[in-house]
Amino acid sequence: MAVAVNSLKRRTLILACIALIGCSISEKAIDQSAPSTELLQREREVHRLINQYRISKNLPPLTPDEVITRQARVHSHAMAKKKVPFGHNSFRKRVKRISRSLPYRTASENVAYNKGYSDCSRQAVQSWLESTRHRKNITGNYRLTGIGVARNPEGGYYFTQIFWQ
Repeated sequence: MAVAVNSLKRRTLILACIALIGCSISEKAIDQSAPSTELLQREREVHRLINQYRISKNLPPLTPDEVITRQARVHSHAMAKKKVPFGHNSFRKRVKRISRSLPYRTASENVAYNKGYSDCSRQAVQSWLESTRHRKNITGNYRLTGIGVARNPEGGYYFTQIFWQ
């Protein structure tokens, strides 16, 4: 009986290790290792424009957070690679992943896609500001944000901004 129990424990441990390895591999397969300088500049520009707008409305600026940014990047990258459709698919899963590190009261998300604009970051923010629902997220009672930008092979840009309170 002791041999069977030890064998069962060993099998369980091996399966647990395989599961952990599988999770880390699939996470890395979706995630970008490091955004290019161009994409980082576009993320910073979105952040600057959003905070410029918030300040013009007497709202506090949003502070970027790396945990939130990582999830925004993963989502933009997945949309650009056509692993998920353009939109808010799996938003609750992103919130759940972020909430493992950051407690929250509320969260929201804006996504955008554009192609062919000389200043695609400004165009994304302008489109959000022209939309009542997106503007509500921008002016909401949030304190943290994460922004991810990805580019597809055809030259289109995908933007994800997550708002966190």
